[in-house]
Amino acid sequence: MNGKKQLPRLERSVLSDQVSQVITDGLLEGRFQPGDSLVESELSKMLGISRSPVREALAELQKAGLITKQTGRRAAIRSWSARDLEELFAVRALLEGYAARLASLRGKELDLERLREIVVEMREAATNNNISNLVGLDLEFHEELWRLSENTLLQSVLEGLKQQCKLFLTMNWKFHGGANRVHLNHQAVIDAIESGNPDTAEEVMKKHVVVERMVADRR
Repeated sequence: MNGKKQLPRLERSVLSDQVSQVITDGLLEGRFQPGDSLVESELSKMLGISRSPVREALAELQKAGLITKQTGRRAAIRSWSARDLEELFAVRALLEGYAARLASLRGKELDLERLREIVVEMREAATNNNISNLVGLDLEFHEELWRLSENTLLQSVLEGLKQQCKLFLTMNWKFHGGANRVHLNHQAVIDAIESGNPDTAEEVMKKHVVVERMVADRR
């Protein structure tokens, strides 16, 4: 190209993203289960594409912590151990507690309107027994809180945990003590942040995460 560097092939990247989404959705919707094997050649045949984007997708999912690499071209949907969950919740409590503290410190400039809207939508989803929507709203609530922290590095680190959080919420839909309590527990987080006391906001968020861990331990 006349001495210019070769540009990346965007089509392949988009295709690998689509493969990642198919696998993730399959797990969340029950087509795949923890421990199921994923064979590169079989996936490429099922999806009607070459192996390259499948290989790229599996590599990305491995980085995200959703699959584990096995021998050859095989991978497997990750199975969660008690230690895995303990590590996830310990990190989440620390990071999200800090995000809540930072948000609370912003005072009057803080706009909590979207968080309030999500809580209302959570109540409606629970009333309609729409667990899939409830999971999505739960994750959106946390993402909005990360954004409100205005700490880009913190947001980036938490984004790296997003798929694992989504997977856990889907597999443990009785989180927060039951679907009908989800909106109440999230409202408590909003109230704590709105209090303007960063210590309270951080502590309430940590307890919010621990509720999820306690539910996981009982399953």
